[in-house]
This record gives sequence, C-alpha cells and structure tokens, in this order.
Amino acid sequence: MKILADSGSTKTSWAFIENDKVISTKNTSGFNPYYYDDEILLEIIDNELLPKLKDYFIAEIYFYGAGCSTKENCLRVKNALSSRFKNATILINHDLAGAATALLKNQKGIACILGTGSNSCLWDGKSVISNVPSLGYMLGDEGSGTYIGMKILKGILENKAPKEIHDKFLKESGLTFEKILNKIYDEHQPNRFFANISMFAGKNITNTWIRKQVLDSFDDFITNQISHYPNYKSSHICFTGSVAYYFKDILYESLTIKGIGMGIILKEPMEGLIEFHTP
Repeated sequence: MKILADSGSTKTSWAFIENDKVISTKNTSGFNPYYYDDEILLEIIDNELLPKLKDYFIAEIYFYGAGCSTKENCLRVKNALSSRFKNATILINHDLAGAATALLKNQKGIACILGTGSNSCLWDGKSVISNVPSLGYMLGDEGSGTYIGMKILKGILENKAPKEIHDKFLKESGLTFEKILNKIYDEHQPNRFFANISMFAGKNITNTWIRKQVLDSFDDFITNQISHYPNYKSSHICFTGSVAYYFKDILYESLTIKGIGMGIILKEPMEGLIEFHTP
C-alpha cells in the first residue's frame, strides 16, 4: 500500500492507495513538528492512524507537511513514521511542495496556499526554487482565514464595523469585549479563534464592509507575496485552501484588478496529490 499525507497545523489528510486506486481516506490531528513534540507525534500515529492500517503492508509513504521546512523537522517526522512503518520507503517534504505538486504537477508557476494560514512559492516543475516567507499570523499570513478574522475583529472592537455587523457578531458568538481579549491573549493558539471568524465573514459576505475586508486581505497577499516573484503577471498562478476556495469570486476580483490571471483552485491539495501519485 502507498500512503499520501497532506498535513497542516490542525488537520492531516491521509489517502490509502492500492494498485493506483484510493481505497480509503482519513483525517487525523495536525502533525506540525513545530507545535508537537515527538511523543505527541507518535500518539497521533498510534491512536488515530494505525487502527486503520493493521491489516495492510505499507510500502511507501509520501508526507507533505506544515513545519517540514527544515532538515531537523523532516527527520523528526520521518523517524516517527519509520518507527511504526519499518519496511516503508518514506519521503518527507514541506506542505508548499505538496501544494505545488497538487496544483502545478510538472508545470512551472506560482503555487499559493490560502487556508488558516497563507504561503506561496515559485515552482520549476520539480521543486520549490523561491519562497517569500509568510512569517506566521503575528507578522504575516496575509489573505488567510486568520488574517481576515483579525481584520474583521479589529474593526468590530474599534467600532469601525457597521453597527449591524458589530451587534450580530457579539450576539452570535456570545462574547464580550473582555472575553474576546481573553481568547486572544490568554488562550492557546489564538490563530484558530481568528480563523473561525472568517466563517462569520463567509456567512455575511453580502455586507459591503465585510466584503471589503476580504478583498483588502487578498490585495495584501498579492502585494506581500505574489508580486515579489519575477514575471508574476505572466506566470501560471494557482491556489489551494478553504479561504481561496470559498472566497474565489473575491480572489478573482482582486487578481483581475491587478492584471493577474488565476489558474485552478483546489479546496485541499489531496485531490491533486492523488492524481499525481496515481498515474
């Protein structure tokens, strides 16, 4: 059996392939080595993945993961997997390489991730040759669900949002000013809280102010990420991630205004990874 994995910080998507056909899929917890120590990585494998695979011989594992941008982190993930799949050939790569493989295959172009976080890279058809650092949600992540959520929440807290949006958010969330600040500064991983607010944006996207926050977020992504690559206006630019997928009309508008074409959009990279790894 061949296993494909596309891992983010909150979720890992697995596809199990036999004779070039997907026989099953599964989601587990995220597998980001920046967030979890080796013991937690093994617990995820043992408790969430292995019960699904007890009757199969695993020959190959292709793992594309957030946080697998350094040799040290790649080795940690590989060691965790090889300790449980001792006979498998295991290849570890960054989630950017996974996104580019899924979107562009062997074509040259720019691959972009717009999900909870954001990132991009220049792809030569085989590997990532350039990457503008995204810097994470505190300093970057433009165009992501977290970034959109932060913009909207800031507008609400500063009373810059329309009253109807201000009141609707507080009513639906059940939060007060003090509770919001507690979630931001006292709780673990506030980026998830911000990203969830992007769902509120999706439900209220017909509101002019909400729509502008999303459009401005994509403008910032283009300015701080895409425009730094050479010949970007003539490049093949593709996107993956829930934010790109659900707000694709606004993303298209943002790109068009700046004279940039838009290629394919995949909600998740796994669809394209399966296509690439099952010729």
